[in-house]
Amino acid sequence: MAVISLIVEMSLNMKSILLIFTVLFASTFSRAQSEISPADSGTEQGEIDFVERLLENDTNVFKEPPKSFGGSSAKPQAAEYTTLNSQSIHSDLAVIQKNYMPKTGRVQLSGGFTLLPSDVFFRTFGLNTKASYHFNETWGLEAFAYVFTSSSRSEVDSLNQEQGLEVKSLLSMQNFYGVNLYFNSIYGKTAWMDSKIIPFEIYQTVGIGKVRTDGGEDATSFQVGLGDLFSLDRSHALRVDLTWAFYSAKNYEGDDQNSNSLFLTLSYGLFWPEPDYR
Repeated sequence: MAVISLIVEMSLNMKSILLIFTVLFASTFSRAQSEISPADSGTEQGEIDFVERLLENDTNVFKEPPKSFGGSSAKPQAAEYTTLNSQSIHSDLAVIQKNYMPKTGRVQLSGGFTLLPSDVFFRTFGLNTKASYHFNETWGLEAFAYVFTSSSRSEVDSLNQEQGLEVKSLLSMQNFYGVNLYFNSIYGKTAWMDSKIIPFEIYQTVGIGKVRTDGGEDATSFQVGLGDLFSLDRSHALRVDLTWAFYSAKNYEGDDQNSNSLFLTLSYGLFWPEPDYR
């Protein structure tokens, strides 16, 4: 009897377990059916949507985290620079480090006054004229001519009147002409009384020429120079030149004498034709 009672009790327990499982399964199935819309039920697409919703609702489904930018193996797109040269500059912008006075393919004509400060016994001054052609903004070729007049200083007159001495062994220049190679090296800007900006450029010259002294002697010269060009506008400028010439000529006694002369020149320059490329 005890065995029969045990079997009956186990049978009742199994029925209870099956009943609980059936209730849980029916509850889950009815919840899933309620999530499927009427339009999707009974179709293949509806079953697929049903499975997708179950996966979305399951919090235990693993979701791959988004990849960081640093771990991406894709190569970045190459930058395109070929169109930069074709870009136009805005009209309200200006590049201030460029040369203000354009010179490429232009002729420069100038004229002015010259003083020889290195002549200690004679006052020598005169006029000068120059004509230059500029191959580009840096290089040019220049022809020049100087005409001088001289008068003795008071010291020489005193020696002649008081001591009866004449200064004849010294050379005095009458004219000077030749050609120079023109090299423009530095551009800049300066202010005039805090009211006006004046562009300027510094240049160097080197060349050969001919010197005629007051004794009628002609001598070949070698000269170097340093100058400053102050631009008034794009066609007019003021020039200040310092030129040092070396030459050898015969003096009044017929002896060869090595001499050098320093020229300080102030002139006014005109550039032609009018620039059309700036």
